[in-house]
Amino acid sequence: MKMTMTYPTPRTPTKQRICPIIIRSRQQPSPQLHGLLLVLLTTATALLPPAASFSFNYSPAKRTLATNKPFHHGCPTSLNSSNNNNKHDIEEETVDIAIVGAGIGGLCAGAILNTLYHKKVGVYESHYLAGGCAHAFERVVQLDVDDDKDDDKKKKKKKVSFTFDSGPTIVLGCSKEPYNPLQQVLRAVGVDDQVEWIPYDGWGMIEHPASSKGDDDDDDGKKKEKRWKLTVGQDHFENGPLTQFASSSSSGSNNIDAIREFNELREITKPLVTGAATIPAMAMRPGSTALIPLLRYLPSLFSIIRNGVEASTGPFGPYMNGPIFTVRNAWLRDWLDALAFSLSGLPADRTSAGAMAYVLFDMHREGAALDYPKGGLGEVVKALVNGVEQPTKSGSNKKAVGLGRSKVNLRHHVESIDTTEDGTRVVGLTARKAGGKMVKVKATEGVICNAPMWSLRKLIKNEKALAILSGRADGVAVKDPSGGSTSIAAQSWQTDPAVDPKTGRGSVIRPARQQQQQSSEDADNLLAKCDNAEMTGSFLHLHVALDATNLDLDSLEPHYTVMDRGLEGDDRIINGVPDGPCGELNMIAVSNPCVLDRTLAPKGYVIVHAYGAGNEPYDIWKSKSNDDNRATLTSTSRLDEEINSRDSGDRYQSSTYNALKDARGEALWRAIESIIPDARDRTVLAMLGSPLTHERYLRRPYGSYGAAFEDCLKDGSTNISNLMLAGDGVFPGIGIPAVALSGASAANGMVKVIEQWQCLDELKSQKLIS
Repeated sequence: MKMTMTYPTPRTPTKQRICPIIIRSRQQPSPQLHGLLLVLLTTATALLPPAASFSFNYSPAKRTLATNKPFHHGCPTSLNSSNNNNKHDIEEETVDIAIVGAGIGGLCAGAILNTLYHKKVGVYESHYLAGGCAHAFERVVQLDVDDDKDDDKKKKKKKVSFTFDSGPTIVLGCSKEPYNPLQQVLRAVGVDDQVEWIPYDGWGMIEHPASSKGDDDDDDGKKKEKRWKLTVGQDHFENGPLTQFASSSSSGSNNIDAIREFNELREITKPLVTGAATIPAMAMRPGSTALIPLLRYLPSLFSIIRNGVEASTGPFGPYMNGPIFTVRNAWLRDWLDALAFSLSGLPADRTSAGAMAYVLFDMHREGAALDYPKGGLGEVVKALVNGVEQPTKSGSNKKAVGLGRSKVNLRHHVESIDTTEDGTRVVGLTARKAGGKMVKVKATEGVICNAPMWSLRKLIKNEKALAILSGRADGVAVKDPSGGSTSIAAQSWQTDPAVDPKTGRGSVIRPARQQQQQSSEDADNLLAKCDNAEMTGSFLHLHVALDATNLDLDSLEPHYTVMDRGLEGDDRIINGVPDGPCGELNMIAVSNPCVLDRTLAPKGYVIVHAYGAGNEPYDIWKSKSNDDNRATLTSTSRLDEEINSRDSGDRYQSSTYNALKDARGEALWRAIESIIPDARDRTVLAMLGSPLTHERYLRRPYGSYGAAFEDCLKDGSTNISNLMLAGDGVFPGIGIPAVALSGASAANGMVKVIEQWQCLDELKSQKLIS
């Protein structure tokens, strides 16, 4: 089945954002911005990770699907063509700024550059849908339904459509102030009215599903099921689950101690948030001029600096384990680890202190709310695409400019970022369209790369440019020590190869790598930082459409977190690491969005999305796609070969691969059935995606959630002045608001600082920022 998405006709925003055009300045990397940006994560969204596109069908015998052909989610652009060297097959385009990747970061950058700075922007994306890890997709299913016009009640065929989110399902800071960076960008470019946010007050928690219900353990030691709700807002957490569960903590502290610890922790981390909350995303820029726009917010800037660079820029560990603060209650520690894991794919002590502080602030303040966009995350993507492509007005007579100029180009796989011969500037990029035709894009002002950070070396073909990005004064490029693979990066998860992943657990998150003092040469080696950044885990995703007959949807929550082995985990220790909320396939997120928005499914049906929150190790999926001994899809040649061989639409057919999906997917089915017990009987469509799915369609190396916080780049500047980076490998890292902020910063970095300053003046005059 082939899916396409049609975006609404771009329209002029109600409020015009007008800024003069001034030539972009040269900028160099500046490590001092890291601390300031980190606490600027007015984010944090996303309490949960992105998904991919899916390729597995499930259909009980009593129901039929629209086709008997393998079910697939579209084909990435072919990387080979028999006409590659034919000049007549090469198209040429000219833009001001080219952007690699139509993920949220790339779209935010493009919308800002088009709407606020009146640049001609080209965004180039391999997938046939925009949105990156946060895209939405539709599926049409053919069902047997009763014919109301037939007295004999014969069945007739009817096609129905379902809309699924592939990405995060919990977002903060979109319906109420303080707005997160994503909502700030939507407002700044005038498309915020295209997204209707539905606020809700919390999510359900289920621990030990499918076990007997009760508060105590069974006589045989089996943990009993627990069901409770996390309600956001003032005092709800303290007076609810913290009081109820902390007293049973094995740490020996009681609930009074736990409440005191929680309140002290919130108080001591508050300075990380309160100063940054008044600095808008549009004030950010990378490089040596980063501080200039922040001078508009001196009181907030001083507030951030007073907290100390180390505390503001580092991980949350000093607030968990000392010396700044120590959390002693075991239940509270597990809860903080669960929150952190959903944010970063890592435990709390390895998650950004700024991100954790923001969540503790925003979730528990008066008037707090969670948000879901009506129509799904795809509506946010559509609005951003409109921001990229809409005509803008400039000048005293507000004459329309840019009509039809900027564009999001789907099915355009970027093969290279092109540079001058001496490697000192980027001049454009080379892309390949579906069908093999080449496109040479001339970017007169620069390029923003929103691809995963591990892909940068592969995209730069000029050896002199590689030397510059490696910080080599001698102009000699550092050879790729990986021997041609996308990355030599370590993975967060370590896996015991002796354990059969179909029947047992054998993977844990490895301890943090020791951060060594860098030499000046290492500090300037951007390529090494990208190559070696630690990759967090990947995902399993299960999207299902259910018959909702006699299902009381109003009695259900719009979101659940199911802890398969409980918040505390079981008693098993693997490689010296005890189980817990961050354990392998323990935390399962279950999105039930039809509780909020019935339009996502036709009348009488609902959709549900269950996924492991970044707790699926990639290594157990090696060589499972073809029953062969080839190591991994991450090898460039291997990945290209896989993509080319499957452009016909076939999905992975290996019996070993499918058997592993079935076995690993049981935890996801168990989570859904803890909410809707007869879910499998109700299923009309099911799609199960693995780390290989995520890697293949979204070109995520190893299917990774993103870079470990410690290895995120401090900002998006590079040693090539007109090349900027954005995405989840750049501060603030993982999450929709985080990548929106990196995209805004990269966009501002493509213009001169005075132009950004005047743009801030205009946004302030329209009361869009303070």
